[in-house]
This record gives sequence, C-alpha cells and structure tokens, in this order.
Amino acid sequence: MNREENGRKPFMQPLWLMGMAVIVVDAIGDFVFIGLAPQSMLAPLGSLSLGWNVILAPIFHRDENVTKTTVIATAVIYVGTIISILYAATSTPSYNLERIKELAGNPYFINYLMFTLAAQGTLILHGNRKGYSMLHYTALAGSLGGETLIFAKSSSELVKNAIMKGEFDELRNIIPIMAIIMTIVTALTQLHVLNTGLAKFEALVVVPVYQTFYNAFAITGGLIFFQEYRAMSKKDTTMYSIGLMITLVGVNMLVQQRRKSVLPSHVE
Repeated sequence: MNREENGRKPFMQPLWLMGMAVIVVDAIGDFVFIGLAPQSMLAPLGSLSLGWNVILAPIFHRDENVTKTTVIATAVIYVGTIISILYAATSTPSYNLERIKELAGNPYFINYLMFTLAAQGTLILHGNRKGYSMLHYTALAGSLGGETLIFAKSSSELVKNAIMKGEFDELRNIIPIMAIIMTIVTALTQLHVLNTGLAKFEALVVVPVYQTFYNAFAITGGLIFFQEYRAMSKKDTTMYSIGLMITLVGVNMLVQQRRKSVLPSHVE
C-alpha cells in the first residue's frame, strides 16, 4: 500500500510542515535535557510514544484500525518501559573532552560501532538489490537513532560541562564540533528513512518495529559507550533486562497482529 501523496512535495503539505515544527522543537528540548540522564534510561522512554501512535494514527489515516490486541500490546509495552526506567542507572556523571576521547577509544565501543556500520551497509545493499521492505526502513532508522543518541549526549555533555565550569575552550576542539555535526547528519538521515517507511507502510506497524530497533541500538550503545552498566547492581541489571523483554513482547504482539491483518505480503 503506497501512502504517499501523488505529485505533492513534502514541504508543500501543511501537515508535514506541522510535523517538522514539532520535531524541531522536540529535538531542541532533547539536546538540552539529554545530558541530565543516562542514555539507558532515555532510550526506553521512547516506547511511551507508542501510546500516542495508537491514538493519533487512526485519526490522520482512516485506513488504520485500533484493535483490542493493539491496546493490550501497548499496555504491555508501557509496563515493560516503566520497569526498565525504575531499575535503570539513575544518575549520569559529567563528561569532559578527555573522558569523551577515552570512551570513544574503548575497544568494545569500536567493535560495536563497526558492527552497526556493517549491519547498516548490509541493509542498504540488500535493499538496493531486492527492494526495500518495511524491515529495511525500520532497522536502518532504528540503528541511526541509536547513533544519534550517542552523538547528541556526547555533545550535550561537553556543552553542559563547559557551561558549568565556565571554560569554553574545549568547545573549539574538533571533537565537539564533529559530534554536533554527526548528531545533525544522523538525525536528519534517520528522519528521512523513517518518513519514507511511514509513507509506504502503516504507522501502527512501522513505529513499533522502529522502536524495537531503536531501543536495541540506543540502549546497547549507551551501556557500551558511556559504560552505564557500572552504576547498576545485579538486581538492577536483572530487572532492567526483564523490563526490556516485556517491552519487546508487547512490540512483537503489535507487529504480529498487524502483519496478519494488513501486511502479509510486505514483511517477508
């Protein structure tokens, strides 16, 4: 099902312009507050947007129907998200330039980054060869979202540290500048990929699957890059993992329900 408006550029559509305005305001707010909490706590919070997705998607797209399974699955996602937040790392230290350099050079993070780039390259090559499916768009957007969060938090931390100490020399270094540039580049690329998927497939399917990939990459990236697992006890780690698994179960319920009802031919 193609949901694109024939012959109309996105910037000529009032609804698209309203959406972009909301995204810009949200991005500014995210950048300000992202340095105040651990990334492993911030990432699961995105799952709460699924509730609004369930409410708003049928309003703007009348072909999308909310079923009993959709409501139950969303409730399961909320329960899992709340558990994850309750047991996530609750504080984040301040990171200066030297600490960011040290974290970026961590072999575990370098291996994670190489894996992410390889996965993205594989998805792009496979999509170009076989055609892009809903999973191509959501996996690419989710992985880019995870990278965006790392760059954004690093940038926010450096800005916060400079303001608190009144020392702005570090912000003239190439690393903060590159972090900000990469935040913008990955965010815009993620937005383009996700919007392309939303234009072709149902929001009630695309958003939950995207959120699954986003959580996987954003949480893993935060735990590895910022080493947030060190601030969590064994109980916290166990309950945090249980919360994430419950969230994924809810997302899977949404995907399976929608795939059987409306998209049997696209999710293969």
